[in-house]
Amino acid sequence: MISPCSHITWEVKPSQLPAPGEQGAVFLHPMSLSESPFNCPLFGLIFSLGLALLFPSYWFVDRLLSCAVATSAERSQGWALRLLRLLLGVPLYLLLFLLSLPLGILGLLLWAPLHQIRRPFCYQKTSHVPPERAIEGKGTFLFISANLCLLPDGLARFSNLGHTQRRTARICNLLALPRASKEPWGMDGKSEDSASLCSTNDVLAMVETHKEDREFPSEISVGFPEGADFLCLQEVFDGRAARKLRRLLAPSFPHILYDVGPSGPYRCGFRFFNSGLFLASRYPPLAAKYFCYPNARGEDSLAAKGLLCVKVQVGVNEEQQRIVGYINCTHLHAPEADSCVRFDQMSHLLQWVADFQSENSEAGEVAVFDVLCGDLNFDNCSADDHLEQTHHLFEAYRDPCRDCAGRDRPGALGTLLRAEHLYHEAVNTPENMKRLWIGSSLLPSWQGSQTTSPSLCASPYLLHQRRLSDEGREMPVSLLVPNTYYIYKYICQVTYRAIGAARKLVLYQMDLPAQTLAIMVAMG
Repeated sequence: MISPCSHITWEVKPSQLPAPGEQGAVFLHPMSLSESPFNCPLFGLIFSLGLALLFPSYWFVDRLLSCAVATSAERSQGWALRLLRLLLGVPLYLLLFLLSLPLGILGLLLWAPLHQIRRPFCYQKTSHVPPERAIEGKGTFLFISANLCLLPDGLARFSNLGHTQRRTARICNLLALPRASKEPWGMDGKSEDSASLCSTNDVLAMVETHKEDREFPSEISVGFPEGADFLCLQEVFDGRAARKLRRLLAPSFPHILYDVGPSGPYRCGFRFFNSGLFLASRYPPLAAKYFCYPNARGEDSLAAKGLLCVKVQVGVNEEQQRIVGYINCTHLHAPEADSCVRFDQMSHLLQWVADFQSENSEAGEVAVFDVLCGDLNFDNCSADDHLEQTHHLFEAYRDPCRDCAGRDRPGALGTLLRAEHLYHEAVNTPENMKRLWIGSSLLPSWQGSQTTSPSLCASPYLLHQRRLSDEGREMPVSLLVPNTYYIYKYICQVTYRAIGAARKLVLYQMDLPAQTLAIMVAMG
């Protein structure tokens, strides 16, 4: 699991306010999305009944796979327990599945057709919207994006991950850390120093990215940033894990969009899973829309991967104009060889974002951020990703750690943790992982030879690859792998001032260009 995070600092200028005598729009109470995905409550009851009838068959198949597929941690415990699970568990759960099949078929007949009239996301609101506070000066917002690999337990084991429900609880403990500051969310009127905006106890390097000539300092931290404003999560496929996330995150994030995307019959195919996207916010959404990519192939066609666009209200200014932001969360095509599919999806993404913002922008609003985040399944350095690296998406959105196509800025780091070594003692705690990183000498920018550094090859737990930049300096290369292979979180924190028009920022997992790397464990 990997979770870049970014601080966005913005400043309201007088030029953003209406001119003297000009009538500005007044928004005292934000509109609210409907919590139910159905217009008729009866449809919601039938949908829930269908899911309840389907659940026994789903659970028995999940347990059958869990008995048949072992993680490396379970294999290290010896063959006796594994043999017992195979000889007793597999036949038992297979029999129970066959017995539950009639109920499952009935549930499928009730559940599947309703997707044709169901809104492709659900909304949970757990508190009343507090009165808006007039905003002036500068504020900051913290975004965290993470691919959690919350598949059903049996399928997660193919990525050497088990205990999905237990991992979900551990992850929630990290994501729901309270704010250290007592200031209202997104507000900071005390200091012009960007360092004062950091809400974590660790010393995290922050960079104003408008200074093009500044190199990024790098530091490894074992802390997790506190008080995130927005969580943009991917691969939340398991329904029970999604319910646990909603329940445990609700005290910190009163607004949650979940169950995003269709499952069941869709167009000419069948989606076994929805998109897996999950967005939690401290601020109320004003509008949301989901778009499903039309060109999925292979195993990715079994899930409804797409783009979730959300418009949120973060406050009002002294003129009672609404202060808004746009969040776009996505998960692109995964297979490494299908660069053309990802390239086309990026083109769809840009058009959908433009359409959504055109449909939902209103006169008198002040937009302070426009963020694209998610699992893009490519990086900015690998030669195999050249097609995606040159996409015009990077003209509309700015990756603060990208120098140009094929080259990151100095200090950008990336690596891959081998899936088979997830539970090894050398990497199974934050402290051990940090020690391994330092021992691998990943932090400096190396100079000189074209040969790979011996220190990088010394670790059997991390995969590393390096290449020469155009200036002859060796740079770390981010590897393209499915995000399900990640269990540690790499935190990227960026601060800049968004003055005037909304600043566009792209945050995504696969690049791993991190000024600050924070490592922690979320394993069962």
